[in-house]
Formats: sequence, C-alpha cells, structure tokens
Amino acid sequence: IIFNFLDKVTNVTNALVCKQWSQIALDVVWKEVDNLVQLFSLLKPIHEAEECEGQEFQSELPDANDWLRFEQYASRVRCLRFHWDRYNAEINCLLGYVSRTRTSLDILPNLHTLEWKYLTDDDMERCKLFFHRQLRHLTVTADWEHRPQPDFYTDLGARASHLHTLSLLMRQYPEELQEDRIIMLLRNLPELRKIMLPEFYFTSSLIEELSRAKNMGVMEFSHGVDEGCFEPRNMETFAPVLAEGAFPSLWDLSLVAKFHDLDRFFWSNFAPVNITTLHINTYEDHCQSEVHDFLVTLSQKCQLLSKLYIQLFHNEYPLSVLVPEIQLSYETIKPLLAFPNLVTFELLHKYPLRITLDEIEELASQWPSLENLVLNAQPLALDEDGFTLDLRALLPFARHCPRLWKLGLYMNAAEAEIPSIQLPIEPFRSLRVLSLGASQACNQGTVAAFLSWVCPPSCVLEVGDPRNEFGPIDDWILGKLRQRKLSWKAIEQLLPVFTQVRRTEQERSKALQEEVEDLRIRLMEKGHVKRSETSRVAGGSAETR
Repeated sequence: IIFNFLDKVTNVTNALVCKQWSQIALDVVWKEVDNLVQLFSLLKPIHEAEECEGQEFQSELPDANDWLRFEQYASRVRCLRFHWDRYNAEINCLLGYVSRTRTSLDILPNLHTLEWKYLTDDDMERCKLFFHRQLRHLTVTADWEHRPQPDFYTDLGARASHLHTLSLLMRQYPEELQEDRIIMLLRNLPELRKIMLPEFYFTSSLIEELSRAKNMGVMEFSHGVDEGCFEPRNMETFAPVLAEGAFPSLWDLSLVAKFHDLDRFFWSNFAPVNITTLHINTYEDHCQSEVHDFLVTLSQKCQLLSKLYIQLFHNEYPLSVLVPEIQLSYETIKPLLAFPNLVTFELLHKYPLRITLDEIEELASQWPSLENLVLNAQPLALDEDGFTLDLRALLPFARHCPRLWKLGLYMNAAEAEIPSIQLPIEPFRSLRVLSLGASQACNQGTVAAFLSWVCPPSCVLEVGDPRNEFGPIDDWILGKLRQRKLSWKAIEQLLPVFTQVRRTEQERSKALQEEVEDLRIRLMEKGHVKRSETSRVAGGSAETR
C-alpha cells in the first residue's frame, strides 16, 4: 500500500533494496505503462533510426531469450496507454518488429485496460497487438478524419470477447456509420457492461441490439473529439422495436431524438423504465408542451429515475433573439416535482428559463432531497430582458435543500437586488459547485461579499463556455460571454479574501462571547460565595443569641 503512494523513481530504487521489496516495487512500477518505447527497451536497446524515420531496436532484433526475460515484466502490466502525440518519432516500425518476433500472441497476458489514441491507420492496426481474452476495458480515440477500419471490429470481437467496457471516441460520419459491423461486434461481446459511442451512433437498430445484451448497464455518449461537427441526419426517425426482456441490466441510458419519438419510446412495451440515470440530447425544433409532456411521461413511467440531463441544441432560429414559443418556463419543468426519487436535474437551452423568485421558492421548498440542479445557466440569448432571477434566488435552496452540492442558475447579480448580509441569512451546508454560466455581475466586491456569506469556503464558482453543438456563434455573443466570464473570475479571486475576513470576524465574535460567558460564570460564582459567607455569618449570630 505504501509503495502505491510513491513515485516511479522512488519505487525503482525500492526494487534494488532486497528481493522481497523488489517484487512489490516492480509490480507497482509496471502496473500502468504509458510509454511503449520504455516498455520494449526491456527487450533490446532502442534508438531513433533515419531509415524508417522512427524508433527501432538498435543492434539486433529480440530473440527467444530476450522475450523470456521480458515476461517477468510483461506479466505485471495491467493498464497500457498509447497517445500518439507523446512520441517525438514514429514507433510503427518498432511495433512491427515486436509483432514479428514475439513468442506469444499475448504480449501482456494480464493487461485488463487499454487506452489507444491514434492518428494514422497504421497506429490503429498496432492496437490489435494487445488484444487478448483477459482484456476488460478498451478506449479508442481517433483524431481528425481517421476511424477504425472494418477488420478492427472483427478482430476485437474474436480476440477480446470478454470485454466489459468499450469506448469509441471518434468523428461522426453518417455515411460511414458501419452500423452492421458494430452490431456484429456487440453480438461477439456477451459480457459487455458499458458502451460509449458518438451520440448519433445510437440508431434504432443499434438500440434494438443493445436491448438484447444481458449485462449491458450503461449506454453513454462519447464526447471530446469534435462535438457539434455533424448534422443529425440519421436521427430523423427513432423508433426501436423492443422484445420482452429488453434491457435486463440497464440503469444508465443516453439517447438523441425528437421529443415526440422519445415520448412514444418510453410508452412502448418493454421500454427501459427501471433506469436511474437518463441523458437526452435533441437537435430538432420543439415547443414547451412537448418538453412538458415528456417530463410527465418520465415521471409516470420511470419511477426509479434519480438523475436526468436534458440538452436542447436546436439552432435554426437566431440564437440571440428570444422566441417566446420555444422558451421554456417553470410550468414546463414543473412535472419534475412528481418524480419520487429524482435528486439531479440539469437543463441546457439557448434561451433563458422563464422562472420567477416565487417559483424558485416553490421549487426549492417542495424538493428538499435535491442534490444537483442546473437550470440552464448558460443560455445564448443575453439581452437584459432575459433575466428573471438575481442572487436572492440562491437563498431558498440554502434554506430548503441541505444536501444540495451543485447549483446552476442564470442570474443578474445587480447590486440593488443583493440581499443585505446584516439580515439573517442561512448559508448552504453542502454546496461544492455554484455554476454561474452566462450570469451577469455588476459590482464585484458586493457580489463577492454576499457569496462569501452564503457559500462554504470550499465552494467553486463554475463559469463555462458555449457548447459547440449550437453551431457557429456570433462574435458579439462570444465577446459578451468573455466579458461576463472575466467578471466572475475576478469575483472568484476576491472570495478567499472575504471568506478570511468573515472567518476572522467569526473567531473574534466567538472569543468575545466566550470571554463574556466566562466573566458571567465568575461573577455568578463570586456572588454565590458572598451569599454563602453571609449565610454563615447570619447562622453564627443566631447561635450566639
């Protein structure tokens, strides 16, 4: 256990102390590998060769004895990470020699986690070197225009059939979806428990196949490569046909579709109504009633749901001009109060949520179990008339939601609307993240003073950037967002100062109270002594008489 907390250099030294220490230290040193050159230099010295413009073995290729010696280290490797941008020179030549000279198909026999981020098709091919039956977790990240070749799915299903987690992070090309190959791969991975794919890969056919997976517990969107680069043409219809016994183990589901398709899906026979986490993305036009009706459906069908995330990325109307017909309101999301187990809700929309302070009070007072709430803190329509909340909106959640650890609201932190800290204000008890998104702050010092009173010292102010899924955003919107972000960053820097001042005041007040209490006790004791002496004197006089 101690060795696990030491750095690699220290554990290399520990391996030289004695035989007992050596085995333990080497297990820790080689447990996780993120440098293939360093790993395969255990076979033979490696240098950068001009002929192949990359890394290769310096003198001669490894022989059987070299591989036998390598096995004592290879069996210790549990996690391997390859990121092409961490290498100064090409290593495909080196991996080619490794492939040709190896004495066993399983180069790293106990490897259970493989992360492979590649740039070229050759890099992708080399990933297969490390496929074997003990592999449990695979993450493949494809940059630029590259994506796995068709035989990748075939080899993966044949050689790593006991995989538990599969994550494919790549660009989304509807014309090259390779849906049939992915479906065939899923049939060859019977133990798969978690899958992460680009969001538009979750087509009706793929959902139908995943519904038959007995161990599938998590179906997630994979993000991070190129969010928002692709038009959702292949998601115009979403109508999976489910059979009895669908999704026997599913608890976390991510879907991208139109609201009326989603509503029909959850009303269909054998729908996954026992899920506890649901992520919804939609890129299509919508109205308030569709969102409201969908929430009503979920509240009736998914009684176990505890976490709900809804992101609406429709961008055909002007992003900066409010369209009342599609602006969501408190009445739209009010069905949230009917969920018996919901503790997390996050909403993202291009227009601010229309909600008043009185409605915030109602929402907070009727949802005491709330743990995470983000009510569209990052809209793109930034006009002044879009604000309906100010810093007073924080107070109901502080009063009524003791377990709330994250809160996100779109507010206008104007000085005139900041509650006086002289009034009795109940601070948050568990808040760790205050998500401010595109909120506006006018007087940085006053805002920082107020937040230092209601937020715990460890609370982080979160100010995000606009999501790429909305498509191109006007420069003036980006400029205004940047300006507001700078204001909140300045407030974030002021917070520790105000927090320290407040802590000092509290300590001084506490010390003064203790001093007053001590003085009161001493005066009471002194008065008690005097009364006792008076009683004794009075008693003596009576006896004399």
